[in-house]
Amino acid sequence: MPGLILPPSYQVVLRRRLAEVNTATSAANCLISQARAEGMVEALELLKALEQQQVERLYLLIEQAATARLLELEQGAGE
Repeated sequence: MPGLILPPSYQVVLRRRLAEVNTATSAANCLISQARAEGMVEALELLKALEQQQVERLYLLIEQAATARLLELEQGAGE
């Protein structure tokens, strides 16, 4: 997660969630993984465990990862 400095315990879990998005085998699985990652960020936001700028950056990273994976899956289905 370039440009983000997070506590190690958060970083490990968030990397795992992003990996699930990036390796999803279907659009449905990608969207489920995206929702899980966003849910974790939402929890950290509610707990005020991160600064608002970090929260926004994480949501953006998750959205970008999901969009990229959905495009990959769509292109793979068209071949």
